Amino acid sequence: MTCITVWDGADCVGGNKILLQDRDLTLWLDFGQNLSRLMEYYEEFIKPQKSRGLYELFVMGLLPPVRGIYHERFLEDYRFDEWQAQLEQVDGVLLSHAHLDHAGDLQYLRGDIPLICSAESALLLRALQDMGKEDSGTILVRRFEQKNGEFQTLAWNRKETPIATFRSVYTVDNEPEGAQDFWTQLPEGRQEKCEVLPLWTLGGTVNGHRVRFFPVDHSIPGAGAWAVETDAGWVVYTGDLRFRGERRHLTEQFLQEAAKLQPVALLIEGTRISRTGSGYTEDDVQARLAELLSQHSDRLVVANFSMTHLERLLRVWQCARDSGRQLVVNPKGLYLLHVWRISGREMPLEDGSLRLYQGVGKPPSEAWEKTLHQHYGNLCLTAQELARSPQDYLLCFGYFDLNELPYLKVNDGVWIQSFSEPMTEEQRIDDARLNRWLQRFGLIRYPTHGNADDESVPLHVSGHASGEELAHVVETIRPRKLIPVHTQEPAVFSERFSGICEVVIPQAGKEMVL
Repeated sequence: MTCITVWDGADCVGGNKILLQDRDLTLWLDFGQNLSRLMEYYEEFIKPQKSRGLYELFVMGLLPPVRGIYHERFLEDYRFDEWQAQLEQVDGVLLSHAHLDHAGDLQYLRGDIPLICSAESALLLRALQDMGKEDSGTILVRRFEQKNGEFQTLAWNRKETPIATFRSVYTVDNEPEGAQDFWTQLPEGRQEKCEVLPLWTLGGTVNGHRVRFFPVDHSIPGAGAWAVETDAGWVVYTGDLRFRGERRHLTEQFLQEAAKLQPVALLIEGTRISRTGSGYTEDDVQARLAELLSQHSDRLVVANFSMTHLERLLRVWQCARDSGRQLVVNPKGLYLLHVWRISGREMPLEDGSLRLYQGVGKPPSEAWEKTLHQHYGNLCLTAQELARSPQDYLLCFGYFDLNELPYLKVNDGVWIQSFSEPMTEEQRIDDARLNRWLQRFGLIRYPTHGNADDESVPLHVSGHASGEELAHVVETIRPRKLIPVHTQEPAVFSERFSGICEVVIPQAGKEMVL
C-alpha cells in the first residue's frame, strides 16, 4: 500500500515535511522549518528553548509528533507522550533544495538518517551550518553533554573524539573535485570521516525503489524535483520551481520527463497559484539594475537581495563590472560564493572585481571566517577605505547590515530593494525601520513606489511559478492525483484542475492512500 502523509506544508507556504511510504520504503520529501508558524509564537527575544530538548517544539506544533525519527537523547528529560505515529525505519530524506523552509528542521532528525540531494544543495547546507550558531545536526551532527538540565554542544577545543560526526549524504551528481577537503575540515584543525557518495553507487535506487532527480529553476542553486517509483506508480514532487531564471529550460525539461512517467500523484507547490505573472525574468532585473547604476554613476549604490540567491548575486556582480565598479560583499556572501565554486560553478573570485567587506577591520573569529581570510584576505575592504570613494563600489548589504552605514559616512546614495514585499506585520515593521535608516543617511530607495514584487518594476522576480505557469505544469504532466502543498490556497487547485485530474487537498497528519 502506497501512502502519503503531509505532516507540514499542507495549508501554508513552507515547512514541507511530506512522508512517503510504500511496502518496505519510508522516505521524507523535505523536512523544512515552518517559518510562518514559528513567527506566530516566537521572535528575536522569545525563542524555542532547544537546550531542553524537543518537547517545546512538539507542544507548539513545530515538529511532527512522529516517534522514531528524532534522537532519543532529546526526548528523555521532558517526556512527550502524544505521538501520532511511529516509524521503525527511515530510508532517507529526498531534499528538493537548501532553503530553510525545506531543509531547516533536518537538524532534529537522527544522525543515521541519510540525506539525498544535489551536490550544490549539500555543500550549501554545510556552509549555512558553518555560518549559523544554532544548527547542530543538518550535516555535522554535534555531540552534546548535559549541564544543569540543559543540552550543550561540546566545544571544538575539547579533547574528546569525535566532537561531531557527519550525516551520510548521497548526491545525485558526482562529487566535485576538491569537495572532500571542504567536507572534512572542522574547527581547531580537526578532521572527521565524511561519507558523501554519488547516488549511482546505490544503483539510483533507495531500498530497491527507483528515484529520479530533475534539476529545476529556483532562487537558489541545486534545486530540483523528485520522482519515486512505488507499487501504485510514480509519485512526483515539484519542490519549488519557476520559469524566470538562467535554469528555466531545466524546469521545462522536468515537465516533459515527468509526463513520460504518467505519475499516479503529483505533489505540487502552489505559492503563487492566484498570482499572475508579468513575464519579467532575471534578465530584466539585471537590465534594470544596469540602468540604475548608469543613472547614479557618482553615488554609492547598495543592492539588497536574499543571501542565498546566488544567481542574482552573479548578475549584480556583472552589472558592477560593466559599470566600472567593484562589487563588495559581506563575509557570508563570499563564503557562499566560495562553496558554490567548490561545487563546480566557475567564477573569477580573484580577478580584481570583487571585494570582501571587513567593517572597521575587526579580525575574523569564527572558523569559517578564518578560512575565508586564508583564501581571500587580499580582497578585504574596510569601511574607511570604502568611504573615500563610495562611487567606485556596488555594495551588497541587507537589513542586518544597516548599522554599518554610520561608518561609511555616506549622505547620498541609492538603495535597491531586490526583494519580495513584506508579508507579515513583523516584516512591515522591519520595512518601516529600513526606510528610517535610509532617510537618515540620504539613500534613495528603489523601487520608489509600490514594491519590488508587484512586478510592474522589474527589480525582483519571484522564485515561484505564477498561476498560469502552475497550470502549464499540471496540463503537461497530467497526473492521476494532484496534491497541492506549500500554498495558502489549496482550494484554488480544485477549482482550476478538477477537470484534468483528481485534486486531493491534504490535511496535516492525515494519511492519503494512493
